[in-house]
Amino acid sequence: MFICRKLNVVCRMADKIDPDIFQKIKHGDVNSFNCLFDTYYSCLCLFAVKYLNDLDISRSLVQQLFVDLWVKREKMDTVWSVKSFLYTSVRNRCIDHLRVQKRTMKMTAAVEEVTQIPFHDLIEEAELNDLINKSINQLPEKCREIFILCRNEGLKYADVAKRLDLSVKTVEMQMGIALKKLRECLKGYQIIGLAILIFSKK
Repeated sequence: MFICRKLNVVCRMADKIDPDIFQKIKHGDVNSFNCLFDTYYSCLCLFAVKYLNDLDISRSLVQQLFVDLWVKREKMDTVWSVKSFLYTSVRNRCIDHLRVQKRTMKMTAAVEEVTQIPFHDLIEEAELNDLINKSINQLPEKCREIFILCRNEGLKYADVAKRLDLSVKTVEMQMGIALKKLRECLKGYQIIGLAILIFSKK
């Protein structure tokens, strides 16, 4: 996962969300609820995992938030900012979880450190990581497989070629295709160019 802090990044889909979506959900609009879930779920999971360092628990926590949101929709108060409400709710649930956990085990230094990171920075990082992951998932299968081996496992081109029984030249070509497509998908995000260069020097 790329680590990018203090970026002026926003989630494109979230910017287009209906500001009155909570009022529609309050009145039982299932389509609006599904739209909210599809727009924010993966970003919120990536945000939660920065606190909890556990993807499964993060997913469970975010899923429960949406369950509670739907079950208690009729009692929902006016929400002025959809994004702020959701991220604040997830942060509070993460902190509550960590408080319970701290009673049974010592919290790691990494977890304690992340609670000191500015809230806005964690949101930006989660949204950028979500955008990167979605862009990677759009790559052709072979490009995606090679890119993930380089990105997640830090393998050299020669190591990837050996593992997949390919020539180094083929790996280089597929990485070139992957990087080109990622740049196209993520153009406009200046930090991306620097991050992607990490994977072009293998």
